Amino acid sequence: MSWYERAREAITHVHASLPDDAPLKERQKAVDAAYPFGSREYWPYKGWLKARRQYLCRYGYVPRGHPKEPPPLFANLPRDPETGRPVI
Repeated sequence: MSWYERAREAITHVHASLPDDAPLKERQKAVDAAYPFGSREYWPYKGWLKARRQYLCRYGYVPRGHPKEPPPLFANLPRDPETGRPVI
């Protein structure tokens, strides 16, 4: 069993104990308190963060550094003055 799978298992147990209408802050606190490994470093912690992020994103969590909306595909390209289309 990988670190990620063990982390998901721990988060599943926490999820079962939470009410369905629990707010995001409460979910974060409960999940963070259930960290099953020793120190928060190396591969166990990376697996934990991945499982935590996947779980919390279902309830409205937006990870740091991730924009809420992706930038438009051709936003930085120069535009043709007549048509307004991007010049590739």
